Amino acid sequence: MSRLIKKPIMIPEGVKLEVREGEGKFKGETVVGKIFHFKGPKGEMEVFVPPMIEVEVRGNEIWVKPVDIRSVPKPDRKMARALPGTVYRHLENAVKGVSEGYRKELKVVGTGYRVRKEGDRFVFTVGYSHPVYYSVPEEYRRFVKAEVQGVDTVIVSGTSKELVGLVAAQIRSIKEPNIYTGKGIRYADEVIVLKPTKKTKM
Repeated sequence: MSRLIKKPIMIPEGVKLEVREGEGKFKGETVVGKIFHFKGPKGEMEVFVPPMIEVEVRGNEIWVKPVDIRSVPKPDRKMARALPGTVYRHLENAVKGVSEGYRKELKVVGTGYRVRKEGDRFVFTVGYSHPVYYSVPEEYRRFVKAEVQGVDTVIVSGTSKELVGLVAAQIRSIKEPNIYTGKGIRYADEVIVLKPTKKTKM
C-alpha cells in the first residue's frame, strides 16, 4: 500500500471541487469512473479516477482509500497496489496546478542565439542554417501557455504539471546544450558540465 494515501490532500481556499461520473481510459479501455474537476485562481483541471479506486471528500480534505487486494484478480494485483499512490499524485498535482500553477524557464544560450514570438508560434535562431518554428499544440493550450521575455528567455506555465514539463522538454529538444560549448536551449536552473575539448598532440 502506498504510504502517500495515509494523509489527506488539502483543498486550499479559493479552489472549488466538483465530482461527477464520467468516462475515461483505464487499461486501454473506456470505462465509467469519477471525474474530479478542480477550479482555482490559475485555471481548471480534471482528473479521472477509475472505478477500482475509491476517493472520499470530507470537507476540505480528499482521501484516497487503499484497494482490497483480495478482491482483485491475481494478474491485476501489482497494479492495484500502485494505483492509489498514482491517483493521489494526480489529484495533488491538480490541486497545486489550479491554486499555484507550474512554471519552467528556459534560456537560449549562445552568440547570436535568440528567440522571438510571431503570433502563436516561436521563432528560434539557434545556429542552424534556418530558423526553427515551434507552436504549443492546440490541445495543450487550455492548460499551458508560453511567453518570451527579452530575446533569450521562454517562460512555460500552466495548471498541468505533465504538460508544462512536456512543452518545456519539446522546446529544449530544438537545440539541446552542446556538451563542449554549452550553447543551446537549457532550463534556467540546469547546470551544464562541459567536457574538455580534445587536444592534438604536438
